Amino acid sequence: MNDQIQLLRRQVRMVWPYRWTALIVAGVACAVGWGAVLLLPNQFEVKARIFIDTRSMLRPLLQGLAVTDTNLASSAMLMKQTLLTRPNLEQVARKTDLDLKSKSDKEFDDIVTELGKGIVLEGTDKDNIYAISYVSPDARKAKRIVDELLNTFLETALGSSRKDTANTQKFLDDQIAEYEKRLIEAEERLKQFKQKNVGMMPGEGENYFTRLEMARKELAEAELAQREVMRRRDELKRQISGEEPVLGMIDSAPVAGGLSSQYDARIESLKAQLDQLALQYTEKHPDIAAIKQTIAQLEEKRKEELAAAAKAQAASPAAISPSNVNESPVYTELKMTLAQSEADVAALTTRVDEYRNRVVQFNKLVDTVPEIEAELKRLDRDYALNKEQYTELLKRRESARLSQEVDQKADDIKVKVIDPPRIPITPIGPNRLRFLSLVFFAALGVGGGIAFLLAQINPRFHATDELKEFTRLPVLGAVSMVSSRRQRTERRMELAVFGLVLLGLFAVFGGLMSLEALQFDLHSHLTKLIGIS
Repeated sequence: MNDQIQLLRRQVRMVWPYRWTALIVAGVACAVGWGAVLLLPNQFEVKARIFIDTRSMLRPLLQGLAVTDTNLASSAMLMKQTLLTRPNLEQVARKTDLDLKSKSDKEFDDIVTELGKGIVLEGTDKDNIYAISYVSPDARKAKRIVDELLNTFLETALGSSRKDTANTQKFLDDQIAEYEKRLIEAEERLKQFKQKNVGMMPGEGENYFTRLEMARKELAEAELAQREVMRRRDELKRQISGEEPVLGMIDSAPVAGGLSSQYDARIESLKAQLDQLALQYTEKHPDIAAIKQTIAQLEEKRKEELAAAAKAQAASPAAISPSNVNESPVYTELKMTLAQSEADVAALTTRVDEYRNRVVQFNKLVDTVPEIEAELKRLDRDYALNKEQYTELLKRRESARLSQEVDQKADDIKVKVIDPPRIPITPIGPNRLRFLSLVFFAALGVGGGIAFLLAQINPRFHATDELKEFTRLPVLGAVSMVSSRRQRTERRMELAVFGLVLLGLFAVFGGLMSLEALQFDLHSHLTKLIGIS
């Protein structure tokens, strides 16, 4: 620590002979620096605050009917960002006559760029309060710029929603016209295709393979019914041909076991059908129940007929003879039933032929019909898609029209100017207190630095220890300087003057700081004094 103190004292002694140089340099630097600081132009800030009200009473009531913006605060932020676009800045520059200062496109471009850098937008979506501010040496110019920015912001807020709605309406009209044209073309293609392939169109929910399977099923059912009717016809023929032998048996056979009835064949046929149905259905199936009931009735009639025949045989065996067969009601009924069976066979044969022809035709069209059905599905799908889009666009156009009417009745975004722009009286800058302090301490540093540099260029020894340390030789002695009274007086006067000048420099610094702290307009007085406007 002692060595450091000794080193400091040595440096001070080396610099001390150049104290006036240091003071003069510091004074000149302070004068130049303070003058530059005082001549810095004042900066005036013009600010306007606005409140964006995004509440609307109509929008909640029309939810689902009209197009609503669910994030209006974000829309406000978007308008805030689009306010500083290049076209808007150029418009503001022209309206505030900033373009008059430019002589070329390059200069005007620089003016617009500087204008954009000077504009500050502040605010948050939380409270929807935004501030537009601009700083300029000319307070009136700053106010004009903020006024134009505010007007642009209001126009954007009030007009953007309606402009977007109009653009949307036009877009929807164009799209509806386009899809209407497509829909008409799809309908025409579908109509021509159906006219060209008439007779091969599938039914609702059917395709080629479904229709082929249905035709085969119908053919199988018709063939089964044909076989049943043919069997019934053959049985009737057998009964008719055996009617006479049966009557002969009545003459020769005993009543108890030799009689037969016309209902025997029908009963056997129905029993065969019952056995076939029993393989497919349960006992509760309606067809099985109906056949059982019919068999029971026929058996009852068969018993009555056999009983009547037995009585007749017992009473008069000659009453029934081959000559009376044609007049027998049983024979007549069998003939009528046979005729009906023949008609049924003919009808079922026609039906079987028709179904067989259908199956053959379907088999021939195994490659054509599926292609037709696939093409029809594609046309139907194309038509349904165009129709769906056309219907959806009609709904959206109606929503857009309703939204446009809502926009004309009430604005979603209302802008209220809370604090209008005004010409400021007090500048916000520059911070001359800070700049004056920086200049003062920098000037002292520069003066001290120059004195130290001169001391290093022209070094001197102020003590025998310094000389001994530098030369590394023994010092035999030193001759002291004896000053006269006059020299001592002059030395005291010189020190006093130096102290007064240094004190005056500090006093000037303190006075400038005090005046600036009291907001005394030194800038205006200095500019008037030297004739700078």
